[in-house]
Amino acid sequence: MPQISLTFPDGNIREFAAGVTPAEVAAAISTSLAKKAISATVNGAHFDLQWPISCDATIAIHTMQDDAQALELIRHDLAHIMARAVQELWPDVKVTIGPVRDHGWFYDFDRAAPFTPEDLGAIEARMKQIINAREPVKTELWSREKAREYYENRGKPFKIELLAR
Repeated sequence: MPQISLTFPDGNIREFAAGVTPAEVAAAISTSLAKKAISATVNGAHFDLQWPISCDATIAIHTMQDDAQALELIRHDLAHIMARAVQELWPDVKVTIGPVRDHGWFYDFDRAAPFTPEDLGAIEARMKQIINAREPVKTELWSREKAREYYENRGKPFKIELLAR
């Protein structure tokens, strides 16, 4: 298997097999870093721990101590948890878009009636239940075709629209 060179923030360079993931890099450095790692920056891009690195790159492994990366990841995950909570409470609601912003996150929903303060309390309670379930999170990279088929089969027109861009 071809080797790649990864350059760390301190200037050290290490060789790894092409396709190594940031999680594997963290584990190669130390067991404690592998346990604490939440994401990485690879060639300047925020990277999931499970995404393969296929070429020479700069890399930084992030933990919860790295405020900016941790905050972005937390906001991203909470946006998904909120969307899941809404859809579990009201299966007919359509999720549109919901990006992370500098001061939080948001999601737009397609719903016949506006959310009420009571609805917001129910959403928050359901989010806490989802978080406390501690289900494993897995990122998958799909082709546009697979993603389109997935969202079509689940009646998610706004996700299909985003894929068409």
